[in-house]
Amino acid sequence: MSLFEVQNIGFSQNGKTIVDDVSVKIEKGSVTGFLGKSGCGKTTLIKLISGILVPTAGKSLFEGQDIQTMNKAKNLAFRKKCSFVFQDSALWANQDILQNMILPLKIHYPEMSVDDMKACIQIMLAKVNFRRSLNLRPADLSAGEQKKIAFARAMITEPETLFLDEVTAALDLSGCDLIYEILNEFLGNGNTIIYVSHNNDFIKNFKGTLHVIEDGKLQTTRKGGRTDIDKLMDKIDGDSEDNENVNEDINENIK
Repeated sequence: MSLFEVQNIGFSQNGKTIVDDVSVKIEKGSVTGFLGKSGCGKTTLIKLISGILVPTAGKSLFEGQDIQTMNKAKNLAFRKKCSFVFQDSALWANQDILQNMILPLKIHYPEMSVDDMKACIQIMLAKVNFRRSLNLRPADLSAGEQKKIAFARAMITEPETLFLDEVTAALDLSGCDLIYEILNEFLGNGNTIIYVSHNNDFIKNFKGTLHVIEDGKLQTTRKGGRTDIDKLMDKIDGDSEDNENVNEDINENIK
């Protein structure tokens, strides 16, 4: 049984089809990347796979069960196993860094003391090299710092699957190297990564299985180890004219 399986999944909004009849299987311990031009539907697709968005056609299965039909207890257990890093970081603007970080622990580890939660947060933030005050709010941080906080928040519950939407966006080279190191350790423990990226260097480091999405459809699938990433990305960028990013409204709706 695959860890995740999407069966003929689709998503439409305001009369526009964004994801169209995609079927994919993802195995435990694997790396799966979805590539394509902006607006092609790849971000929407990983939100469908993760159960964040409800499909308008088909279904997304986790360990053989339709995510949308899980009861409350099973859905909570599923959410504990899976974390999502959003492209825009999706930090709560009216909450400080401590509040942003502690909420997942309160949800998934209610038995943990507040002092222990704070200790876990400090350890995780040190791993991403964030050492500023936890009383700051997201608006006080750079875009790169916000991304580090978002990544640390996703890792704080010790998930088994990470969904990464442009996780290196806004990070400098040292920040990227830090994330790569943490992700390689994560994979070394038998965990799973599902990502969207335009970053050639990130894709080269985490090739796995690469799916190319165009106009909401799965066009090609390649084994990353056999693929020239630079040529593949050049082809993606040159295949068609830039599309307007139709995912912006969706991103706003699910925050």
